[in-house]
Amino acid sequence: MHYKREGLDIMMMMLSSLKERRTITQIMHTARLDTRTSSKYVQMLLKRGLIEKIDDGGGKVCYTITEKGSRFLFLCEELKSMLKDNSREEEMSLIYI
Repeated sequence: MHYKREGLDIMMMMLSSLKERRTITQIMHTARLDTRTSSKYVQMLLKRGLIEKIDDGGGKVCYTITEKGSRFLFLCEELKSMLKDNSREEEMSLIYI
């Protein structure tokens, strides 16, 4: 069965992986996304100040989570935890709130 992930799940996965510096390729592999989709999400996270771009001066560009991004990730994890149905171990989608 193919599982379609929601945008929030993708953002959370990407932010979790960016607790350490990562290149766009590493982000793409970690989040299991294609190049176009990962670039779209990286640009969206950058624009909102949830991640930052770091240029090492040698042509290598990396990304890392910001303090705002860490707070956002924490709050999302808290919300998902609150919505979890312990009797069935299922999570309600945040899209239905």
